[in-house]
Amino acid sequence: MKALILTLLTVSSIIAKGQSIENFPDMRTWGIYYTDTVERYIFADTAYIRISPDTKQSPIDTLFAGDNILVTGASANALTIRGIKGPWLKIKYVKNGEEKNGYIWQGLISCTPLRRGDLKFVFGIERRADSSYTADNRKENMPRYLVRLKVVQNGKIITRSSLITNDNESANFCDGKVMSGLGLTNVQNIVVISFSGAACGIPTLDYYFAFTKNNTLVRFPDKMNVGYAGAYYHEEKFIFPAEKNGKPDLLFWSMTEEEATDKTDQNGEPVMRTIARKNKTYTWNSQEESITETKK
Repeated sequence: MKALILTLLTVSSIIAKGQSIENFPDMRTWGIYYTDTVERYIFADTAYIRISPDTKQSPIDTLFAGDNILVTGASANALTIRGIKGPWLKIKYVKNGEEKNGYIWQGLISCTPLRRGDLKFVFGIERRADSSYTADNRKENMPRYLVRLKVVQNGKIITRSSLITNDNESANFCDGKVMSGLGLTNVQNIVVISFSGAACGIPTLDYYFAFTKNNTLVRFPDKMNVGYAGAYYHEEKFIFPAEKNGKPDLLFWSMTEEEATDKTDQNGEPVMRTIARKNKTYTWNSQEESITETKK
């Protein structure tokens, strides 16, 4: 739990840095701070590179999903595409052995670059995906993002999938990781895309995908963790087949909620008590490439 608090404080300082430079709230999830240089991939299937930070002139070059770029700066010029407002970024890239410079709109580049061997896992926010609901006889808007994940090999997109996440404080920061297949039959990699906030009490959302040996992406169950330091914790965990207590082609999910009591331990920390526990088991069907909850 202490590690969670340290992580939240670190993320908070990072986001404060990014938001103090430019006021593009739609772009906060990318984690690009406009005074730094940072490596990214092209996210769009096809991205046009411009000589200036606008669309007034014809493109000077074309890049494709998975191409490597280096962000070196940003322009104050903004553009809104598919409901997302962001700046033009100055970039460097290499094409046909030649180093080049140009400008690209930020929404066309990836979030955290992920790679495993010759596979690039390219993800980013593609567009707004807002929904509406009715509360107290009033129609309310729920801001959301469509996040796309693409697997690129040797310059070609071999598969893609997507998820929808809320545009709230949990979207202040994103990250990702690529793991092994963790013992699941016919699975090459498990890919996790995470969205988190900047303070205690803001959920961290982890979205899981299985990348199979047939080069397909399969959405897996998600998990969520949230905590108020020393007061309350909601923790969800997975156990995969290759992990301790794992079983072949089963995914175990567990949830624990704890809250502080009036007692303290020898270090002055609140003594926690468990207020809720839940468990689920999912079965992975490697032939159908599907995962379903096992009903008891």
